[in-house]
Amino acid sequence: MTYSSRRGITTVGLRNAIWCTVAFGIVACASAPMPADKLAVAKSSLERAEHAQAAQFAQVELTTARNKLAAAQAPADKRDADIAARLADQADVDAQLAESTARAKQQEQLVDQMEASLNDLRHESMRNSSRADGSNVPAPQTTPPPQQ
Repeated sequence: MTYSSRRGITTVGLRNAIWCTVAFGIVACASAPMPADKLAVAKSSLERAEHAQAAQFAQVELTTARNKLAAAQAPADKRDADIAARLADQADVDAQLAESTARAKQQEQLVDQMEASLNDLRHESMRNSSRADGSNVPAPQTTPPPQQ
């Protein structure tokens, strides 16, 4: 081998190494896009849960969702997309759970109120039917005539 052929191999090798480095850099930057859409979805789910009065009916679930959304923001700011995306997904699921729990508890409360109203109507109906039959109606009280 001559000096020029060794130099050619070195130049080609160096050029290939540079291209590989550039390619790896591009792939590394492109492989993990920032999860802005996942953060937005989690925030939207959190707002729906708050609108469903989750603070009153599902406080634990709502707090967990808020904490995970806040925790997702820190890695997103540090450009750690994988952790931010995972936490945003968890925040979204927790917010959906809070919303569903709140709505279910509101429905339970509504059913309880309707049952109480129905029981009141039943009792009133029973009282009215007893009076109509005369079976349970107290005798009218007569007052003695005034004494003179």
